[in-house]
Amino acid sequence: MSQVKQSQLTNRLRWIASLLSLKNTVDEDDRPVQGWGLVRNVFYEDLGITSTEKYLAVQAKTDVVKRIRIRYDSKITQKGNRVRVDGIDYKITRIYADKDNGYEELSLDYVD
Repeated sequence: MSQVKQSQLTNRLRWIASLLSLKNTVDEDDRPVQGWGLVRNVFYEDLGITSTEKYLAVQAKTDVVKRIRIRYDSKITQKGNRVRVDGIDYKITRIYADKDNGYEELSLDYVD
């Protein structure tokens, strides 16, 4: 009988965030406006930020304040999506996809 890791037995994605997408709408005066609309809720696991990631972010002239792991979704992009956690909007600065295990990691920064 093969041994199974404890992390594979439990669902570690226990927190809820909102996935936002850039949408084009029209205001009351029929002018086009862009805004961030809710796509769906995603479950995530909060990961810590490593010193290597901080260093790489400085090299790329960005910042990383939070890192999360979610289920793999090929439709999520850096420019077209944002993540709202506890009422705070974050922009996505890096996406690391682990397709074999069905996860992806998002590095997040505050919205300017």
